[in-house]
Amino acid sequence: MQHVLIANRAAIAVRAAQTCRKLGLETTALTALTDTQNTHVAWADHEVAVPGRGLPDTYDSAVRVLDAVDRSGVDCVYPGYGSLAENAEFVSGLEDRGVTFVGPTAAALRLAGSKAAAVETAHRVGIPVLPHAAGRGRTEVLARAREIGLPVVLKPEFGYGGQEVRVAHTESDVERAVAGGAADTSWYIEKFLPVNRVVGVGLAVDHQGTVLPLGERESLLVADGLKLLEAAPVAGVDARTVEAMRMDAARVARAFGLHNVMTVEFIVGPDCYYFLEVNGRLPLAYQMSEAQLDTDLVELQLRIARGESVASSEVPVDRALHCLEARLFVHPQELADFPAVGTLDHLELADVEGVSYAWSVDPARPVTYELILAQALATGADRATAARLVRAGLAESRVEGLRCYVEEILRRLNDAC
Repeated sequence: MQHVLIANRAAIAVRAAQTCRKLGLETTALTALTDTQNTHVAWADHEVAVPGRGLPDTYDSAVRVLDAVDRSGVDCVYPGYGSLAENAEFVSGLEDRGVTFVGPTAAALRLAGSKAAAVETAHRVGIPVLPHAAGRGRTEVLARAREIGLPVVLKPEFGYGGQEVRVAHTESDVERAVAGGAADTSWYIEKFLPVNRVVGVGLAVDHQGTVLPLGERESLLVADGLKLLEAAPVAGVDARTVEAMRMDAARVARAFGLHNVMTVEFIVGPDCYYFLEVNGRLPLAYQMSEAQLDTDLVELQLRIARGESVASSEVPVDRALHCLEARLFVHPQELADFPAVGTLDHLELADVEGVSYAWSVDPARPVTYELILAQALATGADRATAARLVRAGLAESRVEGLRCYVEEILRRLNDAC
């Protein structure tokens, strides 16, 4: 590993370039010719451009990025937390070229990428799962939902990032959900728990199978399939249950053959927890883990990718430190003309002691490929302190011109966290 293509953009691409520079690695930035917010390019040693419009046709296109790999002569690809990080066909193309991928193998990603296969694998190694099924078309999906019993959650079996996830309380809801998807969509159907919380267990696994815990977090606010607010450590779940999920997450990683940094998600009900899914990539919440670990997770990813071993006790998690992160996702309705999203009239993130931001948007340039404008992170001795800091940071910031859930986040922070 000497020359890394950073196959992403925005804040995570800037961070990856900074870490690579610290490690003495040469970097090439990926950029779309139609990306007007390509501020990340300045942080890399070189750049390689791809044609097209929109994320699926540029940064998330396996074909386009593999072509960029060929043209740039890199020997390693770092994907950050974009969809390429979990694209088995893309990784397979890198394996064929002898190019190192900073993440799991193509075979492991294929298994993790199918929600039905992933749940069956977790069940096979003794991890609790919810009643579930898979099907295509209105008739089959409706029949499976009836067998499980309403309400159910419907997800595209190979969906990514919470896309098109729907809760169906009635048979009419099921029919509408199926009608709203592509005709050839394979649907994953799962029993819905009305009272629940989603807990993500972070871990890193090296090529020798050593598991390094990276801490646990929970979602406090989700809208339109987007996690707007997350907190660590987990509250309201007893320590014994959290420890059991931690152990089961390690079992999942080994059963799937995953390595590098990942998150295993569980859904926690009143009296039990169940496997939800595994994300074999750097989480969007990686800076929360870094705060509790006092280590660079991007560096850890690169170390594992080049074959280094990590000791399970190498990086202890400080679970007494509370972290809370808010994410200013651009509202989906603003993306109707994507990638020409619009223009920020004003973006000024407040300088509040104890609050840090991850962002790379230049408000003077048109917004094209932005899905998220900024992430605001605060730490404290308890969750209330972290919540108060994030609330102050967002309340004093000015984000005008694009809707990005500020009001929804502030309302949630005004509740007890």
